[in-house]
This record gives sequence, structure tokens and C-alpha cells, in this order.
Amino acid sequence: MLYADDELGPAEQEAVSAHVGGCPECAATVTSQMELKKAVRIAGRRFTAPPALRAGILAGMPTASRRRPLWQWVLVPATLLVVAAFAFFLLPQRQKGSLVAELVDQHITTLASQNPVDVISTDRHTVKPLFQGKLPFSFNLPEPGNSQFVLLGGKMAYIDQRPGAELLYELRKHRVSVFVFQSYGSEKPLAQPDRQLAFTVETWKQSGLQFCLVTDLSRDDARRLVSMFKDANKS
Repeated sequence: MLYADDELGPAEQEAVSAHVGGCPECAATVTSQMELKKAVRIAGRRFTAPPALRAGILAGMPTASRRRPLWQWVLVPATLLVVAAFAFFLLPQRQKGSLVAELVDQHITTLASQNPVDVISTDRHTVKPLFQGKLPFSFNLPEPGNSQFVLLGGKMAYIDQRPGAELLYELRKHRVSVFVFQSYGSEKPLAQPDRQLAFTVETWKQSGLQFCLVTDLSRDDARRLVSMFKDANKS
């Protein structure tokens, strides 16, 4: 499904989101697709090919019957060195990008869910206690003030086996998910995913926390809510 894979354009993504929100049958289909993607992703991290399979593949590969020229013996180590450097510098960013894509998937699941949050409330003092005793960190929700953003509620979220919070907001019938996780050491803010997303994504690190905002609103609207969270969580 193109919607579940976030491969639609912004206008189409918004139209499907609006339809899914009012259609239980389509919402169930999207939720099923997202659960399948999650299961495949977890399996890919958990399982590796057995050594016997690798040995069998290598045994079936053709081997050269003559000695390699001298230039090949020089080129192969150099190529391996380049590949190793590429993996060292790029793969961590790719992994972080995949984590953001996972949060986008989680946002889509929230949009399709008939019960998107565990606690339904527009009062931040009602939503925040949900996470007390469940998370190894604390954070502040911004005061509504004169903002048009409306807090809808919150629920527990998990990424890379780390517990966190997902806060759901609304602006002009557009939903916004703000994810909050604990940051470790010198870990940098989550990188943007490799693929182009139909959603607006903002990530930042502050006060030992990792934040990620996902929405179909414009980047200007998204950054208004980002600023509100930054102000609320100043040390």
C-alpha cells in the first residue's frame, strides 16, 4: 500500500489520511500493513543467516583457475579500505535515518488507529502523569497560550528497544506526533531518512532528550510547535 509506505505525494497523503480517519475498514487495513512492516523490521534485526548457508553460497561460487595479476592484489585491499571507510561514516547515519522512517510509520499507524492515544485530554497536566514511572526521564509539555495547536493526548512509544512518549496534537484538522526519547552520551540528533517523505519531519536534541516531530503540516507550522517544545524544555 502506497500510503503505508509513505510513497504518495503530500496532497494524496493528506486526502488518504482524511479518508482513513473516518473509514474503519481502511483504518484496519493500514494498521495491519504497519504491523506487518514492524514485524519484518524486527525480524531483520533479530535473525542472521546461519554459517552453513553462507558456506554453501561461497562453495557454489566460481573460482578463478589462474593466478590473479599483481594489480588485483593491490586493488582489492584498497577497495576494501574504501568500503570500510564508507561503512564507518555513512552507515550510522543510515541507521539513524531508518529510525526516523520508523517513527513516520508509527505516526501513520496513529493516524489510522481508532484509539490513537492512551490518555485523551487537552490538559497537559493530565497527559504528563501517564509517563511518570514508565520512562527513565522527564520532559515538559508546552503551555497552550495563544497557540492554535490543540493537545489531543499521549501514549507510550518504543524505538530501537527504547521507551519514549508520543504526544498527539492537532492544528486545522492536521495531526502532529511529537516523539520524545532519552539521549545517550554524545549521540547526535536523529538524521533524516534516506528516502523523500511526504510528511514534514523535524528532529532535535535538547536537555539530554531526543525529539522528533512528524506531521503533514507545512514546515513553518511544524517549527512553531518545535519552538514551543524548546521553550518548555529549557534547562
